[in-house]
Amino acid sequence: MKKKIVSGGLLAIAVTTAFINVYASGADAVSNAEKMEKGKPGILETKTIAEEGFIYGLPIVMNYAVMYEYAVDRDSGQFKAPFNQIKNEARVYTYRDTAIITPNSDTPYSILWLDLRAQPIV
Repeated sequence: MKKKIVSGGLLAIAVTTAFINVYASGADAVSNAEKMEKGKPGILETKTIAEEGFIYGLPIVMNYAVMYEYAVDRDSGQFKAPFNQIKNEARVYTYRDTAIITPNSDTPYSILWLDLRAQPIV
């Protein structure tokens, strides 16, 4: 699963870099976009689609990465508890806790990931 996250991240970076390189080339990209067939998105529309995909997709991917570290990968140094089990941290987070980018270092946490596919949790 970790390979999928890394592969997805690398793909997103490659696509974004390609769009930035094409867009940054200036007049050539615009003149080429004007020559494109009707019905296909132009360079500006393609850039907008890539930006929106990044803006709305990145939080989902980052949240999945945290979930994977906390609840799925038992070999991870960040593993807390499996799905549907609460984990109360008796300590505050330090620089060694890397799954969340900037956790509060003065707040004790309780963590719970729920799997609601089969039934609601009561």
